[in-house]
Amino acid sequence: MLLLASAPDTAVPSEEQFRLAIRRHHLIEEAKVELDLAYEEVKRAEQAVMALEFEYNERMHQTSAHMMAELIAEKEGKQEAHNLDALYEMQNEAAQRFALVSAAFAIVSSVQDEDMSLDLIKRILFRRDFLRRHKLEVDKHIRSFHRGLREYMRKESSPEADQAVRASWSEIERMTSLQAKEAKAA
Repeated sequence: MLLLASAPDTAVPSEEQFRLAIRRHHLIEEAKVELDLAYEEVKRAEQAVMALEFEYNERMHQTSAHMMAELIAEKEGKQEAHNLDALYEMQNEAAQRFALVSAAFAIVSSVQDEDMSLDLIKRILFRRDFLRRHKLEVDKHIRSFHRGLREYMRKESSPEADQAVRASWSEIERMTSLQAKEAKAA
């Protein structure tokens, strides 16, 4: 997908506009959409919880003292049904995923030295103890991601190049999940 740099209002982009085009990658866009959707879901649930709070506060002013505990329990039950804690966790995971994908993309596109670029990505995504235990596999997937994304950005933004980047990133995410499970178990 191409994003044209400040094109004037013309039906057909000029050759110069195409040269100024920035290649965008679906993976990073999808991570952003995932974050936006999680944010909207949290916002919707928070608004619903606040509406319940307002409704029940109004009802509490009109109820007797011995009915207050029952009304509070009813309100809290309805508020808990919105699963705010799970939604906050989902939003946090989406934010972390977007941040990691963005950081990896930024490193690949801005750091020219391949070894330095690979090292920076590893340091952002993995803890030292995990890297010591899984060095070969981590190196393999990060190198594959790095090379695939450079190929995609600089040479060919084809569906095949996109799929290669996705496959590598999927393996990296699998390994970061393994790292998180190991840390939780420790």
